[in-house]
Amino acid sequence: MSKLEKMLLDWVSNDLITSEQSKQITAHERARPANSWVLYGFLMLGAIIIGIGVISLIAANWRNIPDTLKLIIDFLLLISLAIGSYRAHQENKPILFEVLLISFMIFCLASIGLISQIYHTGGKPYQALLFWSIITTGVAAISNRYITPFFWTTGFFLGLITAAFLSPILKELGFKPIFVLMAVPLLSSLFAIICRIIGGEGPQTRALRSWTVIAGLIILVNIETMLPRLIPSDLTLIVFLPGYVLAALSAIGIWMTGKYKKAQKILLLFSIILYLVPFHLPLFEIKSKLVYAICTLSVISTEAIFLASLKHRRLFQCLLVVLGLRFLVLYFQALGGLALTGFGLIISGIIIISVVVAWNKYRQKITLWAEG
Repeated sequence: MSKLEKMLLDWVSNDLITSEQSKQITAHERARPANSWVLYGFLMLGAIIIGIGVISLIAANWRNIPDTLKLIIDFLLLISLAIGSYRAHQENKPILFEVLLISFMIFCLASIGLISQIYHTGGKPYQALLFWSIITTGVAAISNRYITPFFWTTGFFLGLITAAFLSPILKELGFKPIFVLMAVPLLSSLFAIICRIIGGEGPQTRALRSWTVIAGLIILVNIETMLPRLIPSDLTLIVFLPGYVLAALSAIGIWMTGKYKKAQKILLLFSIILYLVPFHLPLFEIKSKLVYAICTLSVISTEAIFLASLKHRRLFQCLLVVLGLRFLVLYFQALGGLALTGFGLIISGIIIISVVVAWNKYRQKITLWAEG
């Protein structure tokens, strides 16, 4: 019995709906197009395997194929995928539409590499990624699923981060890698806010929000390992400037949008402030692991409450797991040798369970406050 059927039986037994209404709901849901992530995953796998097969056939005879023929085959494949995507959309085949869309994006990236190889244009991989992200922006924008815009976002930010790392200008200005990474979640957050204002809670907004959370977690880990090594003389005002500008723009966007409740806006603004705090600790020569851990836990906790208020269960659960793991690591760091004993592990487990119980007890009050 499916989850929907169980819910309908419960609603009918509690006189919330009639049996006739239950049958109508069941018929309506069965008539909807299939929306199976398993089916979607296998179709994606099949498309990738076909693409690898085509590339393998071409690669095996690469030297024997004239450059003109290579380009003709490449553009025929792109045109076929574009036409197939359009027809799938017209015929209301959402899963096939998404598979063809992401296949088109992959072949666009491959086409850039092919043209570069034929005409010996040179260039760096990050330049190809940035150019690819520009020409496929519209493709990611028309997607109705999460995976396509997330794929685009990943390519765009990987290109942007690599470009920043290799930039001689940023090196001359004294930018350390951690301060380059500092701007990434803030920029992704700003894009998510803009997408939410323009298009509401669509797949593009969700993809950017997920990327913001993932990038933020990765950078918080790097903060705790890289920042304590810095000394005040390593830092100048210029390295903080991109973060300040992006944080200010994000704050303005958060406050001006009518999409969030007041409490949600406060949570987001507070999380931005908390995120910026540890980057300034080297200025005061603070190297305490406890202080950095408290900053990390504060940011994750604030973001988790915000995501809970939006009912984003998966991201919330992800942050909750990370929060528990970080708390456990903090306990190990604090107790040292005791953490290696069974007694230390028992105490760790009790503390984590206590935190979860406390959250479960007060979560309704917290989320209701966050929802306004």
